[in-house]
Amino acid sequence: MSKIILSEKNKDRIFIFLMLLLPILHFLIFWLYIKGSSLLIAFQDQYTGEFTFDHFTRFFKQFKRDMEVGGMLQGAISNTFITAGIGLFINMPLTVIASFVLFKKFFGHTFFRVVFYLPGIFGTVICTMMTKYILDATGPIVTIARDVFNVTWHPEILLKGLLNNNTSGRITYFVTMLSVGGGTILLLTGALQKIPRDLFDVGKIEGLGFFGEFWYVALPCSWSTIGIMWVMSFASVWGEYSRSFLLTGGAYGTGTLGYYLFARTLASTTGQESYNYPAAIGLILSAIVIPLTLLLRWGTTKLVTDVEF
Repeated sequence: MSKIILSEKNKDRIFIFLMLLLPILHFLIFWLYIKGSSLLIAFQDQYTGEFTFDHFTRFFKQFKRDMEVGGMLQGAISNTFITAGIGLFINMPLTVIASFVLFKKFFGHTFFRVVFYLPGIFGTVICTMMTKYILDATGPIVTIARDVFNVTWHPEILLKGLLNNNTSGRITYFVTMLSVGGGTILLLTGALQKIPRDLFDVGKIEGLGFFGEFWYVALPCSWSTIGIMWVMSFASVWGEYSRSFLLTGGAYGTGTLGYYLFARTLASTTGQESYNYPAAIGLILSAIVIPLTLLLRWGTTKLVTDVEF
């Protein structure tokens, strides 16, 4: 049998083809096909398969009705905007400051770096179970406040805890969102490490203190990374449903747009709903979020000039 002799160039081409084959197939099947199908069924009648705008009409009618009477959709929209505000204007600034503190290597910085990243190691479900226990009627917050500080709790809180009641559930739900992201801290500290030390030395000569170094050196020099994380935080809010689902099941006024879409899709799996309606909701949500995300990204690039070093 004669051997097939391949040139080095052909070997490289075969190797590149084989390396790209799996990710390309994955993209075509699990992204393009699924997204394309979701796009098509949004315009299909659930019984006849004919082209229709009925699912979009149904959503806008539901939207109008809920806005008038304060229904689930109105609460979901309100909660989503509040969630976005907490993420963008509270959590993200705190994360950036914490990253700079860890970057400066103050006492115990290694310990806190591990602590901030622990939620990412444990996973969402475990952290949620711990949160629910802490906020439960028999948890440490209610118990210590009652027994040590003589706090008089509402009867519903003593019965169901801080989270699972109509009195404090919604406020407590938003309080649980206040956090400093572990994974984001790792990315931001990596970006800060790339800043030349000479810039901080010049800042000290000019009399810059801790906050001066942060504001005039660290922030502008790492803004490209911060801006991207800011935009990613904003974009992820609109489809986020896991926190609402795991903590409260969307009850007590804690549902978001992501949970609303999740609930409609979950109803489709049990035959209570068709997949066409959730697909239409997802398409409407995408049509709103994509321009807003691009606008925010454009704004972050104009807010601070990119620094090259």
